[in-house]
Amino acid sequence: MRGNSWLVKKRELIIDPGLENPLLKLHRTTNVKSFWKAVHRLLSASIVNHSVGLLLQQNPSVHLIAKWTRSMPDDFFAAEALKRCTTQSRRKKLLRFDDFFRNRSSLLKSSFYRRYMAPQRCAYGVTLLFWKKDRLICVIAILRTARQGDFSPAEVKLLRQLYPQILAALGQVELLERERSVRADLEEFLRRLPLPIRKRLVMASPVRIAAPTTLPT
Repeated sequence: MRGNSWLVKKRELIIDPGLENPLLKLHRTTNVKSFWKAVHRLLSASIVNHSVGLLLQQNPSVHLIAKWTRSMPDDFFAAEALKRCTTQSRRKKLLRFDDFFRNRSSLLKSSFYRRYMAPQRCAYGVTLLFWKKDRLICVIAILRTARQGDFSPAEVKLLRQLYPQILAALGQVELLERERSVRADLEEFLRRLPLPIRKRLVMASPVRIAAPTTLPT
């Protein structure tokens, strides 16, 4: 697999030094903003691309987050071609844009190509799909120009190797976001209690909680 950042030798995954730093930063992410930056940095270091996009909704009760490295219509991730593939019974982890259609010719004639790919002068793309049970929680799209060429089998294999690394970081961000939410709810509950009760609860709690000093209104 010459020319790629990861090599497989004797069934063991060997990480090229050029990817060690991006991977470390990925696994140190603590929120959505740092996660997006780390994903972009990792993919830029490992895969030639024209643009990268991210759709994230870890919890159905929160709003969707969509980010791109280049300008893209807001409804890209809601495109019918993409929705058809993500609602199939088989939960695939990686799909080429060509997989959205019967064949390559159908893609080039589609409204999907005219709306999202042609304006970017892109001819190829892949998506990484991250699932939580039966619910799609994250999509990462990578687009390439005709000059950059299609994704080779070795590059697709590399993306499949990066997939569990990104999934692990995604789970870590979700856990930390949940902890922050619980902490914020608890602090709001304490803020509404009378000051003497609030102080006793804070002193007795094994969890370090920032207790507001102002009385509830």
